[in-house]
Formats: sequence, C-alpha cells, structure tokens
Amino acid sequence: MSDLNNVMQKAQALAEAILESEIYQGMKAAENRYMHDEQAISLTAAVNEKRNAVQELLTATDMDHAALALAGEELEEAEAAMNACAAVHELQDARRAFTAMMDNVNRILRLVITGETGDDEGSGGCSGHCSSCAGCH
Repeated sequence: MSDLNNVMQKAQALAEAILESEIYQGMKAAENRYMHDEQAISLTAAVNEKRNAVQELLTATDMDHAALALAGEELEEAEAAMNACAAVHELQDARRAFTAMMDNVNRILRLVITGETGDDEGSGGCSGHCSSCAGCH
C-alpha cells in the first residue's frame, strides 16, 4: 500500500470516527431540533433583520445617529430573546462542543507532526513558518 493511500485511509477513518462521535451526533440532533422549532427560526430571522438594519444605517452616507442607536438597541433585544430560546442555546452549546473537539483534533495533529501544539505561537516558540523567524535556536 502506498504512503499516500495509507494516509488517505487513515484520514477517512478519522472522519468516520468524528461522524460517529457523540459530540457530532449531538450537534446534528440539536440542528434538527432547531430547524423544526418555529420560535427559534423566527427569533433568528428577527436578529438577522435587525442586524441588516444596523448595517444599512452604518453604510448610509448621511448616518442618522439616533436611528442607529435605536436600531442597535433593537438588535440587542432581539439577540437576547434569541439567546434565551432553548433550541438556539442548545445549538450554540453543541456547536461550541464540536468546535472544541475539532480544535483538539487539530492540536493533536500539529503536535504529532511538528512537536508543537500551536498554543504557544507568539510566545517565543517556533511557529513552523521560517518567514516569521529571526533564526533557529
């Protein structure tokens, strides 16, 4: 078996393990519950609508500061209502857990490949990119 073929098979096995994980399955279930929750969809649409209104006011050549302040308050209220919705909150938590898992997978890959986790970039450690380096130690 070629090296590339072996790597591709292991990558596929990793992808399948991720798909089978409780964290991924929990995120997909939370997405499904969210998509079938009319209140969650409505609250999210309201936030998007308010966000678009703020963006329009920000890009106007003759910005109305009072209207912008009011639109900002309405956006904050819409976001608070959306974040209080159980389906939205559950989806946000599930996505955070999935992101944390994937960050850990990537950290492990970096550690095995480079000997670094990437957590200490900027603190004097080698980033692995010679263009940002003053010289090897």
